[in-house]
Amino acid sequence: MPKKQKNANGTKPERRLGRPEELHIEDLPKRFRDMKSFLENYWGRVGLGLQKARQVEDVKSVLSLVRGIEWMPSFKGHASCLIYATATEVTPEELRATRRKHKAAEEFEQRCWTAYHDASHSAQQAATAFQQAISEFDGMLDRFEVFFVLSSAADKLKVKEFTTEMPKLWDAVLKAQQDNNALKETLNAQEAWFARNEVVKFARNRRYSKSVLNFARAMAGLPEWGWFHSRRTCEAFVKGDFDSQYPHKIFELLDSVIRKTKPLNLKRIENRFRKELLDSDADPVLKGYIAPQWDYFEEAIRFCEGKGFKRSDLPFKIMDRFIYHTERGKSTIEIELARRNELR
Repeated sequence: MPKKQKNANGTKPERRLGRPEELHIEDLPKRFRDMKSFLENYWGRVGLGLQKARQVEDVKSVLSLVRGIEWMPSFKGHASCLIYATATEVTPEELRATRRKHKAAEEFEQRCWTAYHDASHSAQQAATAFQQAISEFDGMLDRFEVFFVLSSAADKLKVKEFTTEMPKLWDAVLKAQQDNNALKETLNAQEAWFARNEVVKFARNRRYSKSVLNFARAMAGLPEWGWFHSRRTCEAFVKGDFDSQYPHKIFELLDSVIRKTKPLNLKRIENRFRKELLDSDADPVLKGYIAPQWDYFEEAIRFCEGKGFKRSDLPFKIMDRFIYHTERGKSTIEIELARRNELR
């Protein structure tokens, strides 16, 4: 059996535990905060779908319900894979291999650009020097000895070599760009499938609650990490105040009211929810957030009447409709009616 290699000082080489550090740990907190903020603002629209996601394509379909999602911080960055146009099934080993190939292609393209720019600079200097030499013999260019001197200067300045090599170097740049872009598209499609599949695996997992906090933790490390490593690392290293966005506070209060209202009756839910908001101990900022939009909230509740929604689904359905009303364009009459029907 071969002996294990040792370092020069006689000690065993340090073996780093875990997977390769494809994602820098210092980037994780911002990823987590951005994802958590997005989920809290749109939990009523995407929460139920994410919890019930069982197929890879379900994840993109659910997230695409959010208008303008591609401009939101998370989805302009690492989470763009979750809404990418195409997805190609891949194993973790194949994905790592594609990442290595793409990194090598990026480095090769950079080397091609460097070689082209260096040669271009040298070619420009040679052309300038040659033009200056020609200008010194202005009016004598038809003489043989002048032709000989200029020909010798061109050879020393490597004008012919640059003339021949520059098109080749440019072709190499274009080929490197083409290869890099093709690998980037392949990598994007593979990361899209891997990341969405990880979301589905988390949604199917029975160990952890499917809360905003856990979804944000599971999704913050995608696509470099799997959901389990991402959730565990966020829980261990991302500390601080996790105060919720106000749309999610509304959702949580509504969910609590719906759970307590038995039998399920939408009018009783509306009255009880209003009472909670008008309570003297209620958060005044929360009340201030929903008060001008109370008319739209009442309409969202009325919209759900007679639909037969399950108790667990109802807060999502009401909040989804409420989000729809807050985002849509409104007429002058609607704005005036909403003002008169403010929560007081």
